[in-house]
Amino acid sequence: MLTDEMTMILIRIIISVCIALFTAYVVPYIEELRQDKRYGSVINMIILAVKAAEQQFKEPGQGKAKKAEVIRFVSDWLMKNGIKVTDEELSQLIEAAVFQMKQETK
Repeated sequence: MLTDEMTMILIRIIISVCIALFTAYVVPYIEELRQDKRYGSVINMIILAVKAAEQQFKEPGQGKAKKAEVIRFVSDWLMKNGIKVTDEELSQLIEAAVFQMKQETK
């Protein structure tokens, strides 16, 4: 039977592996997309929107509100510019932008 200490060690290992995989695959993917002219402006707009949401929602625990505002803002921008990105792609790009920003502030 797993003890609480063993469970915590297992959770830490799983989280570490997830962070390593995210860093190894998603962050380079974002950088590659940034180089691609088609997605470069999308990535830049997402980063701008995330930074704006960070300023707008300063209280802790407002992550869902921040993400909703970023999705609304970027979706409007994408529609105006005739750029098609799936909801899943947009969500992943937002998460990656947030992760990248957190890594840059460390």
